[in-house]
Amino acid sequence: MAARMSNSKTVIGIDVGGIKKGFHAVASHDGRYHQKFHSIDPHEVAEWVLSHQPEAVAIDAPAMFSEHGRSRLAERELVKNSLRCFYTPTRALASKSRFYDWVFNGERLYQALGLPLFSESHHQAPCVMETFPHAIHNLLWKNAPSSLPLGSKSLTRKSTLKDRCQFDVSALTNQDFIDAALCAVAADHFNKQQFIAYGSQNEGLIVLPKIN
Repeated sequence: MAARMSNSKTVIGIDVGGIKKGFHAVASHDGRYHQKFHSIDPHEVAEWVLSHQPEAVAIDAPAMFSEHGRSRLAERELVKNSLRCFYTPTRALASKSRFYDWVFNGERLYQALGLPLFSESHHQAPCVMETFPHAIHNLLWKNAPSSLPLGSKSLTRKSTLKDRCQFDVSALTNQDFIDAALCAVAADHFNKQQFIAYGSQNEGLIVLPKIN
């Protein structure tokens, strides 16, 4: 599957938290840091996102729930490729645990954005997609744990953005903006047709950079 190439190079990555934490977003243009934004209101975030007319929006939150069990195909495929992740159960199971409040908050954002969800039947820009910062970080370092920089999660991911992506990290003042920037990197790769998608159309696809 491939995304349509476009003259516009603006993409946006979004980290999703719970109701109190809200959403942290980073916009990049031509692969470079452009702006950041934070709000607990999904409609405010959607308004900010759409004002940039992005070609792709990558979100760190499940776009769908599992159809029948406690995980989705995309998540199981990631684990098989040594990319650990949280599992997303059915909507009914998720509604029984406060742990999944952030997943339902992400759902509100997808709905507020109103953009087509990347799928096997729709993969042209502009669209919105699910991605995963931990996996992005590892792929950028070619899945070689011994080569990962040492330090806290925020320091290692900042190092990845700076060294592997030449991304200006000076404005990324917390872990959430760092993860949003990693999501923006995935969106940029998607816009350049350099991506891989795990999962199925029925339970959602997780989009990650394809590193040459």
